[in-house]
Amino acid sequence: MTKENPVFTISDLNFYYGEKRALSNINMNIMPRKVTALIGPSGCGKSTYLRCLNRMNDTIEGTRVEGKIRLHGEDIYSPDVDVVDLRQRVGMVFQAPNPFPQSIFDNVAFGPRVLGLAEDKTDLSETVEQSLRQAALWDEVKDDLKLGALSLSLGQQQRLCIARVVAVQPEVILMDESTSALDPISTGHVEDLIAELKKDYTIVIVTHNMQQAARVSDKTGLFWLGDLVEFSETTEMFTNPKEELTEAYITGRMG
Repeated sequence: MTKENPVFTISDLNFYYGEKRALSNINMNIMPRKVTALIGPSGCGKSTYLRCLNRMNDTIEGTRVEGKIRLHGEDIYSPDVDVVDLRQRVGMVFQAPNPFPQSIFDNVAFGPRVLGLAEDKTDLSETVEQSLRQAALWDEVKDDLKLGALSLSLGQQQRLCIARVVAVQPEVILMDESTSALDPISTGHVEDLIAELKKDYTIVIVTHNMQQAARVSDKTGLFWLGDLVEFSETTEMFTNPKEELTEAYITGRMG
């Protein structure tokens, strides 16, 4: 059996907001077609770390990165990296659904149109249908793709946002607490979707819900005050954590 190479290799990563260090010496490999969950209390660096992976933090003035983040061996912070191309390859689903105030069809078609990924209208329609199917939304919306996206339920809007990310053929999908605004049924739909999507994509999720991490992820990392305390197989972390702090957080004694 051939050993797979990591999609992301993170080495000695430090991240600063001005003078404040938000991440300290993070080392992690993110493996292909696995779900990696990041857990830990609010303000511990999970979302900051996630945004480092597609350089979303570049939009925040005064931030600074040290160390290396390599995507298939390529340093994503190298000056010659095309950030637009990077964010196509590493898509992001945010905490609150953020569909454009356009039709369902136009939301999903937006990326392929801008990036020139569809050759003609037929190709674009096929891309939209395939993306909505991958996001488990097609059967609910196929009869009215001209409907405004904002008329969908929150859960449907979040799956539409996932379809919008999938439509540009990413390699990695980042999900920043993408079910925290949803009801339990919609959350279940998204969790089922994550299990399907990992057959084709590498997924990294930030979650406050430890039960969710246990349900959907293959590996879990615990962040605490900017440090990566422990990173291991999810089943191992939840049944036999190596660090006292991990056990205290998982059992609810801290955090």
